[in-house]
Amino acid sequence: MSAREKIAYIKGLLDAGKPEDKLALSLFNAVVDALDALADENDALKKQLEEQQSAADDLYSICGELDADLSDVESRLGIDEELDEDEAPLEDDYTEVACPSCGLHFYCQTSMLSPDDHCVECPDCGEKVSVDLEAEDHDAD
Repeated sequence: MSAREKIAYIKGLLDAGKPEDKLALSLFNAVVDALDALADENDALKKQLEEQQSAADDLYSICGELDADLSDVESRLGIDEELDEDEAPLEDDYTEVACPSCGLHFYCQTSMLSPDDHCVECPDCGEKVSVDLEAEDHDAD
């Protein structure tokens, strides 16, 4: 039995055997009204969930089509998903920096450093921190 059917059953019981006490009748009617409101909200949420599920299914389908199209383009262009041998891995372009002011350890991309001063701004305190690229090169050896 659905929530709506149960509420209709309660309404029928109230109509068939109306209590003599007006306070009790008012209380029962208020409870039934509250149940009706909850059932309305539940119906609206079910409808919204169905719409969102349909939209999610559509997006999933579109993503599948895009993935197939991308694979087709990659195969036509000869793009390999694996890293080319002559390309350096991404982590080689980052270096760890310790801020002398606040002590924060963070990473910065070495290719983005200014060629003049090799400085980067600390994301925590804003202090300019000099990056020693030569020390990093020696650590790698």
